[in-house]
Amino acid sequence: MKKTGLILLLFSWWLSMVTGCSSPAPSHERELLELYAKADSTIRLKGNYPEALELYLTFISGAEQEAMLDSQLVKAYLWAGLIYATFNDADHAIEYNKLAYTLSRKLGNDYTSELSLTNLAQSYKIKGDYQNASATADSLLALNVKDSRVLMFYYSITKGEIALQEGRNSEALGHLRLADSIARASGLSSYDRSAPLEQIALYYEKVGIADSQRVYLDKVWNLRRSTDDPQPKAECARMLMEFHVKQGNADSARVFQEEYFRLTDSLVNVKNFMSVNTHHLQMQMASKKNEIDYLNREAHFHKIFIAVVVLFLIMAIVAIIIIIRQKRNLNESYRTLFEKGQRIMEFSPASGAAPSSLVTATEQEHMPADDGNASREGARNRALYDKIVQAMESSGEYLNPDFGLSNIVAMAGSNVAYVTKVVKAYSGQNIPAFINEYRIREACRRILDQEHYGNITFAAIGESVGFNTQVSFNRAFKKVTGLTPSIYQKLAEERRKEG
Repeated sequence: MKKTGLILLLFSWWLSMVTGCSSPAPSHERELLELYAKADSTIRLKGNYPEALELYLTFISGAEQEAMLDSQLVKAYLWAGLIYATFNDADHAIEYNKLAYTLSRKLGNDYTSELSLTNLAQSYKIKGDYQNASATADSLLALNVKDSRVLMFYYSITKGEIALQEGRNSEALGHLRLADSIARASGLSSYDRSAPLEQIALYYEKVGIADSQRVYLDKVWNLRRSTDDPQPKAECARMLMEFHVKQGNADSARVFQEEYFRLTDSLVNVKNFMSVNTHHLQMQMASKKNEIDYLNREAHFHKIFIAVVVLFLIMAIVAIIIIIRQKRNLNESYRTLFEKGQRIMEFSPASGAAPSSLVTATEQEHMPADDGNASREGARNRALYDKIVQAMESSGEYLNPDFGLSNIVAMAGSNVAYVTKVVKAYSGQNIPAFINEYRIREACRRILDQEHYGNITFAAIGESVGFNTQVSFNRAFKKVTGLTPSIYQKLAEERRKEG
């Protein structure tokens, strides 16, 4: 198992924090806190990383929805990242250290911000991404923290490890010695103090100075042997075992070999770790499946919405086509009515006498029964009607709003009943409709006369031909012509342009 160096930095912080609740918590929070405490105990007292990882991941999945557990959650992120880094799973280590850093900044916790950035740099180093590792280490210096010596310790050891990994040995030794000096002067934990010493031992191994390597490895072992966590002790035992094998010290190599196997019995259980990691991947896959299901539902909704919109647009287009066709048909009907009206205006009501069939059955009952009398009566009726029409067209009195039946009776020199019967028989209309037809015929002439009436409103034209209100004028105009005054004027204008 590859040395990560992360546990050394994390454990000193871990021991400095106090875990617990100052007040009773809801049952769900209490269960999560118990789960967190069990994970803490598993990793610190038992040193069982796979079991602890499973507990931490279960805690994380519940605590991410509980804002009251953010302080425990950031530690769980750090531990998860550390355990993944221990087993060289750099991608998951990077993921959880990023989560830890984001939450630390949200909480305003400078110490955990330092620690998460340091571990993130280490995770990049494990992955072989030295550029990001170095940039992350540099970002430590941008943190505004009070304990600048501790920050410089993290920065120096991280930069030293990266430089050593890249073969810049002299630069690496300078960083590591500075980290060692800060660790001793600041009273950091034995884990922290051993971290730069272990890297210095690796430096002497690379430059081929075995005696100095042995001195520093012994210093590391003396600092770590009294601690509880098996991982850093196992790492040092492995390094000492390999050193004595190279130097031919069989007895010493065997001692550290036995110590290494004893320490890694619970720690390095690859089968158990893979099981936990698989469980975590399954949870991630389940989460992705839920996300995919949600996206599929969204896509289905959008498909339905698009289908409805398309259907609505199709219906709207069909409706527009129908409206256009209806409007075209309506315009044709208007033109037909206009042309018919123009032809009617060319003849007076007197020009074509209505047949005797226009006389109602009731009126026929009062007419003489013998053929000779009926013929004479018809001639008199026709003569009276012609007299009325001639008087109407020659006088123009019908343009007076007060013009009515009494005026027609006076012009005809007859009586009310007889005039009413004759007008009905030959025009097919009652007296008001008969008068209105004359008025509307005159109104049409005035609408067409743009020279004299072009600037006059329809209301004014209606009033000028005998209507008291525009409503009564419009109603009568529509009844006589089948058109409104405005449509009549529009069709007349189109006809002038075409002519």
